[in-house]
Amino acid sequence: MTRRILGLALAATLSASCDTAQPPIGCPVQSLEWSATYKLKGESTCPMKAGEQLGIQKFSTPSGDERLSIKPQTLVDLEERDTQHLAYSLGALAKEADAEGFCSATEVEVAQKDAPADDEQGLPPKKIVYRWGNVRVLATPQAPGTQLVADLEYTEDGCTAQYEVWAMWPGDVECANEAGEPDNKICQDAGSINPDFAVTCDPTQLRCVPAKRPPSLQ
Repeated sequence: MTRRILGLALAATLSASCDTAQPPIGCPVQSLEWSATYKLKGESTCPMKAGEQLGIQKFSTPSGDERLSIKPQTLVDLEERDTQHLAYSLGALAKEADAEGFCSATEVEVAQKDAPADDEQGLPPKKIVYRWGNVRVLATPQAPGTQLVADLEYTEDGCTAQYEVWAMWPGDVECANEAGEPDNKICQDAGSINPDFAVTCDPTQLRCVPAKRPPSLQ
């Protein structure tokens, strides 16, 4: 009987040691500079928006809740002309990933800038509104808080278009070759980008972005 018990215990130990399942990692989010590409949903007569850099951060509140902040470069550029509206949106971030490995951000606030005309610089008035939805941050051991997918309703001067947003961190890798043309190889060979990522050079921004809908992996 003793030998049988010891044998069962040993078998259980070996089984546990062979379990390669990764433990949950919570909902990490890398800060601060992300690059995003915008994919138009449906048809639109608005000027196309290819994408931009996003400032993305995670905050913890005194009560222990998590918050996600999204700050588009387009709104940052208007901060001096409109100091009344915030340039970022805040949402409630989950503490654990779902079955697909994504952490959702819900109740993401609307962000906008309503900039008056600047006669000295010859700039017309500009009103821009960001409405985010279905914001999800990839939180897996292979990509711990370094990719994001979301829906975006973008309004500029009264014209509204719907986009799906694919974003990644880091967002500071430029990918123009010596001729000033987009070069995917620069993104693929960039030492600061996870080699497991499927990346491409956005021809409009000349910056490395996800090559497909996150999870954008090889």
